[in-house]
Amino acid sequence: MTGPDRTIWFTELTGNNIGEITVPNPAPPAGTTADMILRRADGTYLIYDLGNNAILASAQLAQVGTDFQFAGLGDFNGADTTDMLLRNGNTGAFQVYDIGNNNVTNSASLGAVGLDWRVAGFGGFSGNPGETDMMLRNTNTGAFQVYDISNNMITNSVSVGTVGTNFVVAGFGDFSSNPGESDMLMRNSSTGAFELYDISNNTITNAVAMGAVGTNWRVAAFGDFSGNENETDMLMRNTNTGQFELYDLANNQIMAVFSLGTVGLDWQVAGVGPLNGPGTSDMVLRNVNTGAFEVYDIGNNMITSATSLGTVGLDFQVGGIAADPPTGNSSQAAQLAQAMAGFGGGGAGEGLNTAPFGADTSQQPLLTTPQHA
Repeated sequence: MTGPDRTIWFTELTGNNIGEITVPNPAPPAGTTADMILRRADGTYLIYDLGNNAILASAQLAQVGTDFQFAGLGDFNGADTTDMLLRNGNTGAFQVYDIGNNNVTNSASLGAVGLDWRVAGFGGFSGNPGETDMMLRNTNTGAFQVYDISNNMITNSVSVGTVGTNFVVAGFGDFSSNPGESDMLMRNSSTGAFELYDISNNTITNAVAMGAVGTNWRVAAFGDFSGNENETDMLMRNTNTGQFELYDLANNQIMAVFSLGTVGLDWQVAGVGPLNGPGTSDMVLRNVNTGAFEVYDIGNNMITSATSLGTVGLDFQVGGIAADPPTGNSSQAAQLAQAMAGFGGGGAGEGLNTAPFGADTSQQPLLTTPQHA
C-alpha cells in the first residue's frame, strides 16, 4: 500500500470479527536528502521525502489534537534525527515528537511556559554540538530566554537580556563565521535597520549594527546560498515586485548583495532545504492559489534551475523542511529549522506578511495560506 494511509484490515482466524492494525511506514527511498512536514487543520501530519528536486514518497506521521500547533523542527533528542516540536495554544505546553525513518518513534513533554513567552527561534545557543536549543521572547518586555534541550528534556534555562520591542527577530544562523555558533539577527520594524547579536554559551557576547534596508524588503529565508562553508546568508524579497536579493553575511558584515530575479507574488516562500542534493540550500516556493510547489536551486549566489515539485491541496500547510539525514552541524540545523513557512517576524524571516511582535509564531497563519482570501 502506498501513500499516507497505512491502515491494514484483517479478519481474526478464530471468528468473523474485523479489526485493524497500523504498520510502520516504509523507510525513506534511496536518494532522499530532505523531508517536508505538512499539517492539515484536523491535526493530521504528513511527511514528504524529497531528493533530486522531486517528491519521492509521502506518509502519514500522526494525528495530534488541534490545540497543538507547530513550534519548530530540530534535533531535540540527541540521536541525530530531525524531531518535531509542537505547542499547545491554550496551555503553553511543549511536546516533542521524535521522527525516524518516516515514523514517530517517541513523544515527550517538555513542560509548559506562560503564553506571554513566544517562540522566537531555534539554534545551537549552548555550544553543545548537535544540540538544538529554543529561544523564547516575552511579548510585554522584549526579554529573551534560551532553553537548552537535550534527550527530549529542557536541561537549562538562561536569560540572555532584553531588546526593545521595536526590534523583531529576523532569524538565526552563523553570521559571525564561528562554526557551531548560532547568532541572532534582529531588525527595526520602523527603519529597516539590522542588528546582529553573537550568542555563545547562552550569552550575548557582541552586538553589531549591519545597516538598514528599506522596509519594502522583507527577510524571506536563510541558508548557505553562496557556497561558503559555515556561512549563513540572508534572502530578502520585495513586497511590491516579488524580486529576490541575496545578502552574503560573514564576520558580522554584509559582504555582497546579489539580485536573484523576480517571481510573482502568488508564489511565496515555503522553506529552504537540501532538495537538489546533500549540503545544498535550495528554496521552495508554493503557489497560494493552487498549492503547487516549485524548487529553485541556488548556488554561487545564483538561481541555477527551477523545477516543479507537484501540487498538494491547500488544506495542508507547510510546517518545515529539514535535512535527511541531519547534518549534525548545529548552525546548519538551525538555519534549516528557521527556514520554515509562516514564522512571520520571529523565525525564518519576516516574510511578506509580517506578524506583529506580540503574535506567537507557532499560531501564525502559514505563508502557504492564501492571504487575500
